[in-house]
Amino acid sequence: MPYLVCSAQSCVYNEGMCCCKGDIQVGGEHAASKDETCCDSFIERRQESAKSSMGAPSQKIEVDCKACQCTYNKDCSCHADRIDISGTNACKCQETACQTFVKEY
Repeated sequence: MPYLVCSAQSCVYNEGMCCCKGDIQVGGEHAASKDETCCDSFIERRQESAKSSMGAPSQKIEVDCKACQCTYNKDCSCHADRIDISGTNACKCQETACQTFVKEY
């Protein structure tokens, strides 16, 4: 499992740059660059959002990866040692990105 650092602090699952979801999905089936990926699991935090149904924040997390052209993608699972998700001011998943993406050649 990769070590996760998530800067999408506007996500309901983000707590201290860790994720409370338990697993995430990185999108970008046809991605050829980092900017063409996203965290499909992102949900914008709203004031009425409750955290009661979420787990504890975790630094290690399962990552289901749809970015087929990423060198770390093995059978739709991320095998990087560390994954960085960006999206500091994100309001939707398309405003996030997997900064660990490296195009496989």
